[in-house]
Parts: sequence; C-alpha cells; structure tokens
Amino acid sequence: MSIKIETDKNLRERILYTDESFPFAVFTDDYSDFTDRTLNYHWHFDFEFSYVLSGVVDYYINDTYIQAQKGDCIFVNSNMLHMGMQPDNSDRTTMFTVTFPTSLLVGDSSGNIYTKFFHPVLSSRLEGFRISADDPSGDEVRNSILDIKELDNSCFAYELECLSRAGKLWLETFRYFSDSTGGMLWHSGNMLHAERMKKILSFIHDNYSNKISVDDIAQSVNISRAECFRCFKRFMNKSPVEYINDYRLSKAAKLLIATEKSITDVYSECGFDNASYFSKIFKEKYMATPAQFRKQV
Repeated sequence: MSIKIETDKNLRERILYTDESFPFAVFTDDYSDFTDRTLNYHWHFDFEFSYVLSGVVDYYINDTYIQAQKGDCIFVNSNMLHMGMQPDNSDRTTMFTVTFPTSLLVGDSSGNIYTKFFHPVLSSRLEGFRISADDPSGDEVRNSILDIKELDNSCFAYELECLSRAGKLWLETFRYFSDSTGGMLWHSGNMLHAERMKKILSFIHDNYSNKISVDDIAQSVNISRAECFRCFKRFMNKSPVEYINDYRLSKAAKLLIATEKSITDVYSECGFDNASYFSKIFKEKYMATPAQFRKQV
C-alpha cells in the first residue's frame, strides 16, 4: 500500500480531524506504506509528538538532522518544516504520533494560561527535540505519549480522556522545555532558510510535470544558482536535479501502482521526455523496470 499526507501548495499539511471542533489526532505510521519509505517535508500549526515503535528513522526538523530509534520520542514545534525517512539498513520503521493545536487546551491566546505555558515555547527559537530511550529526564514525556496510545476510542468519555492526557503531555513537555539544558534543537533565530525552502519545494511540486531548470527554481524565490544548491545541500543533502528526479520518480511509481496508464503516459505526465532515460533511472532507484515494478505490486 502507498499512502501520502495531504498538503496544500505551501506544504501545509491538512490534518483531517474527525471532529473539527475537537482538533486532536493520533496516527500510527508504517514507513513501508510511504513511497520510498519517506514522509516528505511538510508543516502545520499543530504541535507534533512522535514515539518510535520499531526500527530507525532519519528525521529532519527544518535543516537539522536527527536519527531516532525504537523507544525515542520526537517533539516538533508549531510551524516547523519536518520530514522522516526509513534508512536502507533499518528494519520496518513504525511511529505513533499525536497532534493538536494550542486551541485544544486553551482557547484564548491572550489569556494567562496561554501566556505562561504556551507562548514561551511558540515564541522561542525551539524547532523541537529528541528524547532518547535511555534519557531518564524525558521519562514523563515518553510515558505521556504512551498513555495516549493506550486510549481506546470506545472508552467512556473518550474526548475527556484525550483532553486530560493531552494536558498532561503538554505539562511534561513544558517542564522538559523549562528544565532541560541539552537535547533541544534551536534554529538560528532567522527562519529565512526554512521559509525559502517551503517556497522552493512548493514550486517544484507545482511544476514537476514541466521542464524545470536550476535557474527556474532560483528565480522562483529570487536567489542565485549557488544559493539554490546550498539550500538543497542544507535541507536535502542532494542536488536540485537529484531531488526533482526523485520526486518525479515517486510520482511515477504511484501512477504505476494506482492506475492503468501506459508507461509512456506515466513518464510524460511526470516530466520526463525520454523513455530510455526514465527507464534507466527508474531501475536504478527501484531495482526494476517500470513494467516489472507494476507487476510486482
């Protein structure tokens, strides 16, 4: 199965809450379900807490790289670009994730509770943090995430249980934020690079089916070619052309799985204008020709 998250043109994730008046969601993601075992860059206004249930994940918050393994947890602050991928040498990676905005726990952003216990995190330079499984200072945060995981949505007063446990999770997160001297991921104080990368990725995702040059990408955000290459090195550890090809190939793989379109239509729709080149790099990435790949899934 291949799944993906839903984002708008600015890479903001559309978190689909069952009840929009109760913005609280939990997910268990199996990275083998994602194309290329990758959860692509996205962002949202909600806080995000994840617990690694199995395997290893290479995780990026803005341009900061961290690796997390079974028993570790990751917090992503509001409005931060983030992505994850299962490394080639890892067993199946699964993660349990909790998301909610400040409005779940405090409605008035001008009130005393918001000012004391939410604003300090939202207004700080904190991108997020990783708590390793063997770090006792993060036990309460990890345990609070697992308490939410154990909730059964058929239990009595489920929503009240969620509110109670989300409040506990934020209390322990705020305590960890206030007390911790290490493990925090701080951005430089200037979010220019992350905002620029959002626009670059948005441009590519909107135009991948057409011819795109590095100059086109650079001009879309008014930067030089050299700075464009630096952006991709900083966030992706690959060149712009490598990223474009990888993105196009992932789109082609999805079409081969989900549709009966001809291979010619697939590669053309995904921005390739040469059948032999498409087949060559597709086989390099997926260890099968497009036709073989379609038969395997």
